Amino acid sequence: MKPALIYEFRGHLLDLGRRRLQRGGNDIMIRPKSLALLVYLIENPGRVIHKEELIGAIWPNSIVSDDSLSQCLKDVRAALGVEAEGLIKTIPRRGYIVDEGQIRCRSELPPPQSEKPSIAILPFRPLASDREHNWFAEGLTEDIATALTRSRQLMVVSRLARPPEPKVSRSVAEVAGSFGVRYVVDGSIRLVGNRLRVSSQLIDAHSGSILWADRFDRYVNDVFAIQDEITDAIVRHLEIKLLPRERRSIQLSRTDSMEAYTYYRHGWQLARHWTKAYLIVARRMFTQAAELDPIFARAHSAIALCDCYLLEWFASNETPGSILAMAEKALALDANLAEAHVARALAFQKSGRIDDARTAYAEALAIDPTCFEARLFAGFLAWTQGQRDVAMTQFIEAAQLRREDYLGPYFVLAAIDKADPEKLKWAQLALELAEHAAVLQPDNPAPLSRGAVALYHLGKFQEAVSWIKRALILDPDDPITNYNAAAVYSVIGDQATALRFLEAYVQRSSEDMVDLVRNDDDLAGIRSYPGYNELLARNWGLISST
Repeated sequence: MKPALIYEFRGHLLDLGRRRLQRGGNDIMIRPKSLALLVYLIENPGRVIHKEELIGAIWPNSIVSDDSLSQCLKDVRAALGVEAEGLIKTIPRRGYIVDEGQIRCRSELPPPQSEKPSIAILPFRPLASDREHNWFAEGLTEDIATALTRSRQLMVVSRLARPPEPKVSRSVAEVAGSFGVRYVVDGSIRLVGNRLRVSSQLIDAHSGSILWADRFDRYVNDVFAIQDEITDAIVRHLEIKLLPRERRSIQLSRTDSMEAYTYYRHGWQLARHWTKAYLIVARRMFTQAAELDPIFARAHSAIALCDCYLLEWFASNETPGSILAMAEKALALDANLAEAHVARALAFQKSGRIDDARTAYAEALAIDPTCFEARLFAGFLAWTQGQRDVAMTQFIEAAQLRREDYLGPYFVLAAIDKADPEKLKWAQLALELAEHAAVLQPDNPAPLSRGAVALYHLGKFQEAVSWIKRALILDPDDPITNYNAAAVYSVIGDQATALRFLEAYVQRSSEDMVDLVRNDDDLAGIRSYPGYNELLARNWGLISST
């Protein structure tokens, strides 16, 4: 087994075996090309490296300008921060040199490939004839998955290297293959009055055999005991054990109040409509859950996350300070709540504490790599920092975690390069999921406005205009709908109308969204239009950077 080199410099660690850059034990997000540049520089210290050599090494068989190299170097210096000033020196008109005296190199054998069992939890299916109990089925699924992620001996994963197919399949073999796992948990629920029936099974996807199956007929108040029994059956049949601290961690995140749990679960059912009105009502649900059980950590965490969405998307009255205080309250009750670390991260980000935000996102993902909000907001941070490749990776991960939600594919579509051959696949997926949501939620403008974006990426411009008009009828004041309307009309060449909707968005959004406006490819057509600069100056006091 070949040893992997590890370089240490100015409080940083560059692990070539894992292709990982760390500071203080925390991963630093950096674009792949920028990381490749750093690796090449660090591997060649003490000599002047000409620009031509760097371009040839980082972009072999490609023609790129000096600007690409300059941007990557800017990313590297931003990622390293002030601690590493002077490590990489610019030699005018020649190239760059790394201070050899600041670098220490050691080698170690890479760790053996993980032999942890890997598992995916399929959504439990409500057996009622309508969708009334989806909230309960979703809660059962998420709670079992959350409990299993507390075990360090088990990998609860949901990752793909390529876009999923537009049609969502429940085939066990397909799910296991696409998620890269060996085991799958599947199940169903029936809720009638105060009686609950839960059926569940653990399947080895490699052999197709059912390792365990059981049915629980209980009162609804026994749902937590059922969750524990299913979790115990899974870890027992996979021959692992939950440590005492892991069991305590599971218990900390729970409530003994069925009423508080019901408010909490209904809150998430509403929040995932992704509109301001629904998020406000969801926040009331979470607040009621926290009042019924003041030590219900996940309720406090959910309040903080609701405030994150309201602040990030709707420029509401929430502040970074209030979000941070609520997140800290949740973490004081349960330090292992990934969602609360996400809320801390966004509060730091909105306060300009970018390094602290990156650290908090890394902490959230270390606790739970399957946390949707951690992937989504970490992607937002990377996007605003110009790390488009990193943002796209995080958005793809988010899309895999909630496969029936159009939001993840929508953001992948926004971040992916125009020339990427996978763009049309993501557009088709976003459209199909948005169309499905629009049928189920006819009063919700969010799937219509985001589906409109997918439509024009597919070249269906008339349909895109039709969808965005319907969204505007439902809520003409919704900021996201106005932003997407600006994008639709910009792409079809109606810049006057695009500018009008962009101003409606800017008037309802915070100044830190300017990078989104300036860098969105779909708004490129409007930036040279008369009145664009004046719009930014009038509302945000800024002059456009084109």
